[in-house]
Amino acid sequence: MRYIKAILLLSIAIVGLIPNADAQQRKRKVKHRTVADLTGTYWRLYEMNGKPVVTPADSKEVYIKLLDNKKGELEGYAGCNLLTGQYTQGKETLTFEPAATLRACDDMTVENYVFNALNNTNRHEINGLYLLLYKNTYLLAIFEAKYYEED
Repeated sequence: MRYIKAILLLSIAIVGLIPNADAQQRKRKVKHRTVADLTGTYWRLYEMNGKPVVTPADSKEVYIKLLDNKKGELEGYAGCNLLTGQYTQGKETLTFEPAATLRACDDMTVENYVFNALNNTNRHEINGLYLLLYKNTYLLAIFEAKYYEED
């Protein structure tokens, strides 16, 4: 009986040392970034023409993603059409060659702005979680990095 109690107490102690699966899951999902990577990041349009962009609840947000591959592929959504194309990054440069599906929408304001900004970009800066696109010293657009939990 004494051995059974000892084994039972030892088993309880060992089980208490095993990390809780839910706690491990939460730890894995919590990612706090302070600086974003240019490639492989979901960049949502944050500001255009000096004004914050607010995505209506019934709409999909405008975003770009620069794939981290040798081809320099670009993908995203411009407000009406899917966005594809190429990007080229140099030591101090960044340029885009965007393309889109050809679907007309009632309001093409945001889409036209995004394509104009991408076509005119020749450099960028990453300021924390923000991607700033420039034509020389003129700020064209600001995108915000969004990181989603991977299950």
